[in-house]
Amino acid sequence: MEIAKMVVQTMRTYRTSDLYLSAYLKAKGLKFQDKYRVGDKFVFIFEDRDDRQQLIRDFFNDGMVSITAFKNAIQDLKTMVFNT
Repeated sequence: MEIAKMVVQTMRTYRTSDLYLSAYLKAKGLKFQDKYRVGDKFVFIFEDRDDRQQLIRDFFNDGMVSITAFKNAIQDLKTMVFNT
């Protein structure tokens, strides 16, 4: 009799309250998971991935992203904040 093994993978997440960094990460394909309020700020939660640290470095060093994707990501995040 073979015993079935269940592999439980914990999803890694990344959290930030920086709206523009969040928009950049969303525009670069990180998957938005959730948000929560801390005082007068919102914290955005993304599914983490291996290149996230490089994406953050790119953001702070004038990384390139489609302006349309960036604008749409900002609008999406603001909508999520204001429709809470």
